Amino acid sequence: MNNDFNINLYKKSQQSSNSVKTPHEIVRFLMENLLKSMKNIHNCINLVDESLEEAEVQKKMSKKELAAFKSKNASKALTIIYSLQVSLDFDKTPEISRNLFQLYEFCRIQIINSLLKKTKTGLIKAIEALKEILEGWLNISPGKTQSV
Repeated sequence: MNNDFNINLYKKSQQSSNSVKTPHEIVRFLMENLLKSMKNIHNCINLVDESLEEAEVQKKMSKKELAAFKSKNASKALTIIYSLQVSLDFDKTPEISRNLFQLYEFCRIQIINSLLKKTKTGLIKAIEALKEILEGWLNISPGKTQSV
């Protein structure tokens, strides 16, 4: 696992780097924040959904603020996906790494599609798949994970 890259990404976040100590915790942190960013993107799409009244959008945040928030979350999500992808160890766990890489790539594509096409269907599927992976990750004993 490329721990230096992940640790640097983590340090750039607003949380203290002292709370993450193991590769297992780093991956958990990254996946949780990826989910959070993807959910924020989904919520932004919901706010500008044509079925909502313009006044409803204005109550929550201006269109400019909404676009900036969505862009910030997309950038963060794509950076986290890259970090997770480069952390995979294809030599030690080729099948698992390949499957996770494909999942992360699916998430990346759905994020981009949601931004370009303003559609949320694929993004919802990606969020659900990532939730399942995170749930499984949380059930893994940290002592058993030497590499992702």
